[in-house]
Amino acid sequence: MSRVHKFSMKVPLYEIDLGGGVYHGNYYHFFDLARESMLDDMGYSYQSIMENRNHLTVAEAHCKYLAPLGCHEKITILSNIIKITEKSLILKHEIWDQQLESQKTDLTMNLVCINHLCCSVILPEPLRKALNDWNNS
Repeated sequence: MSRVHKFSMKVPLYEIDLGGGVYHGNYYHFFDLARESMLDDMGYSYQSIMENRNHLTVAEAHCKYLAPLGCHEKITILSNIIKITEKSLILKHEIWDQQLESQKTDLTMNLVCINHLCCSVILPEPLRKALNDWNNS
Protein backbone atom coordinates (compact mmCIF):
# COMPACT_ATOMS: atom_id res chain seq x y z
CA MET A 1 0.00 0.00 0.00
CA SER A 2 1.35 3.39 -0.91
CA ARG A 3 1.60 6.26 1.52
CA VAL A 4 -1.33 8.70 1.69
CA HIS A 5 -0.76 12.44 1.77
CA LYS A 6 -3.32 14.69 3.49
CA PHE A 7 -3.89 18.29 2.45
CA SER A 8 -6.55 20.38 4.19
CA MET A 9 -8.03 23.68 3.08
CA LYS A 10 -11.14 25.83 3.11
CA VAL A 11 -13.00 26.25 -0.19
CA PRO A 12 -12.46 29.89 -1.24
CA LEU A 13 -15.31 32.12 -2.39
CA TYR A 14 -13.74 32.68 -5.82
CA GLU A 15 -14.20 28.99 -6.73
CA ILE A 16 -17.99 29.17 -6.28
CA ASP A 17 -20.38 29.46 -9.22
CA LEU A 18 -23.82 31.11 -9.32
CA GLY A 19 -25.41 27.87 -8.14
CA GLY A 20 -23.58 28.17 -4.81
CA GLY A 21 -21.16 25.27 -5.31
CA VAL A 22 -17.69 24.78 -6.72
CA TYR A 23 -17.70 24.86 -10.53
CA HIS A 24 -16.71 21.37 -11.76
CA GLY A 25 -13.54 22.53 -13.55
CA ASN A 26 -12.30 24.34 -10.45
CA TYR A 27 -11.86 21.09 -8.53
CA TYR A 28 -8.63 20.69 -10.49
CA HIS A 29 -7.23 23.75 -8.67
CA PHE A 30 -7.64 21.80 -5.42
CA PHE A 31 -5.99 18.70 -6.90
CA ASP A 32 -3.05 20.83 -8.08
CA LEU A 33 -2.62 22.35 -4.60
CA ALA A 34 -2.67 18.90 -3.00
CA ARG A 35 -0.18 17.50 -5.53
CA GLU A 36 2.18 20.45 -5.02
CA SER A 37 1.98 19.97 -1.25
CA MET A 38 2.69 16.25 -1.63
CA LEU A 39 5.78 16.93 -3.75
CA ASP A 40 6.99 19.49 -1.19
CA ASP A 41 6.57 16.91 1.57
CA MET A 42 8.56 14.41 -0.52
CA GLY A 43 11.44 16.87 -0.62
CA TYR A 44 11.25 17.42 -4.38
CA SER A 45 9.23 20.56 -5.04
CA TYR A 46 7.47 21.39 -8.27
CA GLN A 47 9.90 24.29 -8.53
CA SER A 48 12.72 21.72 -8.76
CA ILE A 49 10.92 20.05 -11.65
CA MET A 50 10.61 23.39 -13.46
CA GLU A 51 14.21 24.36 -12.74
CA ASN A 52 15.18 21.30 -14.79
CA ARG A 53 12.96 22.65 -17.61
CA ASN A 54 10.44 19.88 -17.10
CA HIS A 55 6.74 19.82 -16.30
CA LEU A 56 4.21 17.19 -15.25
CA THR A 57 1.30 17.56 -17.64
CA VAL A 58 -2.08 15.90 -17.38
CA ALA A 59 -2.43 13.23 -20.05
CA GLU A 60 -5.62 11.68 -18.71
CA ALA A 61 -8.02 12.34 -15.83
CA HIS A 62 -11.11 10.54 -14.60
CA CYS A 63 -13.09 12.40 -11.96
CA LYS A 64 -16.26 11.27 -10.22
CA TYR A 65 -18.18 14.06 -8.53
CA LEU A 66 -19.91 12.39 -5.60
CA ALA A 67 -21.20 15.38 -3.61
CA PRO A 68 -21.03 19.17 -4.05
CA LEU A 69 -18.57 21.45 -2.28
CA GLY A 70 -19.82 24.71 -0.82
CA CYS A 71 -18.29 28.07 -0.04
CA HIS A 72 -15.87 28.02 2.91
CA GLU A 73 -16.38 24.29 3.41
CA LYS A 74 -13.38 22.71 5.12
CA ILE A 75 -12.06 19.78 3.10
CA THR A 76 -9.22 17.27 3.17
CA ILE A 77 -7.65 15.92 -0.01
CA LEU A 78 -6.11 12.46 0.24
CA SER A 79 -3.48 11.77 -2.43
CA ASN A 80 -1.44 8.71 -3.21
CA ILE A 81 0.70 7.28 -5.99
CA ILE A 82 -0.92 4.43 -7.92
CA LYS A 83 1.87 3.74 -10.42
CA ILE A 84 5.24 5.12 -11.51
CA THR A 85 6.42 4.43 -15.06
CA GLU A 86 9.47 5.55 -17.01
CA LYS A 87 7.86 8.82 -18.16
CA SER A 88 4.72 9.19 -16.08
CA LEU A 89 2.94 8.64 -12.82
CA ILE A 90 -0.63 7.86 -11.95
CA LEU A 91 -2.05 9.59 -8.88
CA LYS A 92 -5.29 9.23 -6.99
CA HIS A 93 -6.88 12.24 -5.29
CA GLU A 94 -9.97 12.05 -3.12
CA ILE A 95 -11.71 15.08 -1.67
CA TRP A 96 -13.41 14.46 1.68
CA ASP A 97 -15.10 16.61 4.28
CA GLN A 98 -12.77 17.70 7.08
CA GLN A 99 -13.82 14.83 9.37
CA LEU A 100 -13.18 12.23 6.61
CA GLU A 101 -16.78 11.05 6.90
CA SER A 102 -18.14 12.01 3.48
CA GLN A 103 -16.24 11.59 0.21
CA LYS A 104 -16.89 14.40 -2.30
CA THR A 105 -14.80 13.40 -5.34
CA ASP A 106 -12.66 10.57 -6.64
CA LEU A 107 -9.98 11.35 -9.24
CA THR A 108 -7.40 9.22 -11.01
CA MET A 109 -4.89 11.25 -13.01
CA ASN A 110 -2.06 10.24 -15.35
CA LEU A 111 0.74 12.83 -15.43
CA VAL A 112 3.44 12.70 -18.10
CA CYS A 113 6.82 14.36 -17.71
CA ILE A 114 7.54 16.74 -20.60
CA ASN A 115 10.47 19.03 -21.35
CA HIS A 116 10.46 22.69 -22.41
CA LEU A 117 9.80 21.58 -26.01
CA CYS A 118 6.63 19.71 -24.90
CA CYS A 119 8.18 16.32 -25.68
CA SER A 120 7.72 13.46 -23.23
CA VAL A 121 10.89 12.64 -21.32
CA ILE A 122 12.03 10.18 -18.68
CA LEU A 123 11.21 11.24 -15.13
CA PRO A 124 14.34 12.88 -13.66
CA GLU A 125 16.16 10.44 -11.37
CA PRO A 126 15.88 12.67 -8.25
CA LEU A 127 12.11 12.91 -8.80
CA ARG A 128 11.80 9.18 -9.42
CA LYS A 129 13.75 8.51 -6.20
CA ALA A 130 11.57 10.91 -4.20
CA LEU A 131 8.41 9.28 -5.60
CA ASN A 132 9.64 5.73 -4.88
CA ASP A 133 10.91 6.63 -1.41
CA TRP A 134 7.55 8.26 -0.58
CA ASN A 135 5.55 5.40 -2.04
CA ASN A 136 7.49 2.78 -0.09
CA SER A 137 7.66 4.56 3.28
